[in-house]
Amino acid sequence: MARGKLELLKIAKNSRIETSKKSIMKISPKFIQKNCVEGNKVDMQQANAVLKYKPDIVLFEYPTGKTGPDAIFNKYSTNKKPLKKVDGIIKNRKISAKKYPYAESDIFVWQNIKKLWSQDHNVLIFNIDAPDELRREYFENLEPKYPQARKDFLFWVYLYLREIYMTKNMEKILKSYSEKENPTVAVFLQSIHWQHVQFLLTKPNKSKIWKYYFGRFPKLKPKTIDAEIKKRSLFLYRWWNKQNF
Repeated sequence: MARGKLELLKIAKNSRIETSKKSIMKISPKFIQKNCVEGNKVDMQQANAVLKYKPDIVLFEYPTGKTGPDAIFNKYSTNKKPLKKVDGIIKNRKISAKKYPYAESDIFVWQNIKKLWSQDHNVLIFNIDAPDELRREYFENLEPKYPQARKDFLFWVYLYLREIYMTKNMEKILKSYSEKENPTVAVFLQSIHWQHVQFLLTKPNKSKIWKYYFGRFPKLKPKTIDAEIKKRSLFLYRWWNKQNF
């Protein structure tokens, strides 16, 4: 066999080995969780974290799209990102900030993400919260009543449903990621969600999940919760049934 052909076969074999290693690579992410204080001023915690830690992945508490958590920006190299879409996000946040001042915090987050892209650091963006329909129901009905809403079992149903989406999306993202063995992941979830998602990532059984979310309501039982949810909210009951608890 000619020497040139042997070299080609060797290159092909090494390429298959590298591809195989990449496909089975187990990553060990470094998580950086930062809140955004939802108050009457800008909170720079998340924006500062982008520049300080230069994350490889950013997980936003934004609604999952119809095609999943993968943002459109991830399809493009750093020098070809659709920056007009970022400008659109910033424009929407400016509008929201007129009513909710903390919404302006996101503007600085996105500006710093753009800075990383301009430095050829390809930070990937994912929106891991529940679909917008479920989020709207939560924000319209329970968010205004916080923290008193914590005493209502429906609040915990909402949390569980949203955090199941967050957890499944996060698992999907980390399972498919193969760029680095130790990626830095910026988790821009509120701390209550992050605490619960970390619990769900341990793959607890239904008994442990029940105790974690609903153990504070002794009159509530696994056999009757379906009926109790249906009595209070048909909308939420439909979402609850999807999870087959």
